[in-house]
Amino acid sequence: MPAAKAKRKASAAPKKASTTVKKAVRAKAKAPRAAAKKAAANVSVSAMPVVVKAEQGLKKIEAMIEKDRQALAAAKQKLEAAKATAKTKATAASKNASKRAAAAATKASAKLKASRAKLTMGQRAVVVAKAEAKLKASEQAIMQKVQERAAALAKKAEMDLAKAVALFEKRFMKKRAAENKAKVSQIQKKLVAKHKQAVKQLSSKTTAPKKSAAKAAVKKSPAKKAAAKPAVKKAPAKKVATKKTPAKKAPAKKAVAKKTAAKSAVKKAPAKKAVAKKAPAKKAAPKASA
Repeated sequence: MPAAKAKRKASAAPKKASTTVKKAVRAKAKAPRAAAKKAAANVSVSAMPVVVKAEQGLKKIEAMIEKDRQALAAAKQKLEAAKATAKTKATAASKNASKRAAAAATKASAKLKASRAKLTMGQRAVVVAKAEAKLKASEQAIMQKVQERAAALAKKAEMDLAKAVALFEKRFMKKRAAENKAKVSQIQKKLVAKHKQAVKQLSSKTTAPKKSAAKAAVKKSPAKKAAAKPAVKKAPAKKVATKKTPAKKAPAKKAVAKKTAAKSAVKKAPAKKAVAKKAPAKKAAPKASA
């Protein structure tokens, strides 16, 4: 068991090292991107009109402060010079000049203090302007991202709609094709049945004259046989005149002839054979004359 744990640890160590290396590489790759994004954000913020105006006001205040400092320094120099002359020359004019120099110095210092107050206000205005610009820039970035995302989603929706329409069209056409096939098969069955019925009717109409002609032929054949029967009957009459015994046998032959005539109504060939059998009755008459 300890050996297995050691193997697991040994196999896990390279994996951890590889993950840390990958993280470091990713961080290095992300660092320039983040710096570039920050620089772009700062440039966009500094380019805002509010920030530009605040910075310009601050520059003016700074220039004013520089002038006030120079004026205060000059007033102090004049004050020192007036004091020095007043010490050397204790006259009213020197005293008045020193008083005027002192008043000018106090005025310059007050002006410098006011300009410094303005400087703090200008600096605050710049900070506020930058904050507002950042907020506005973030709002614009958000709106831009939202618009880009909305455009991407709209494009994706159009693509998905096209896919859905294609899929629906495929399924619909498949279903409709099956339905149409079933309908066509039903129509085909009905039409085929009608066609068969029409064929039967036509065949019955064409075969009816043939059957009637055959029936008429069958009816005519017994008439011919009936015409042949009297001839057969006349021959046995002669036999009765010569010999009585053959005359008695003749009616039996006539009965056989009638049966053959009934069969010949169905089959014509046997009827002819029956007539052939009656021929010996005619031969019996010469024997009676002898």
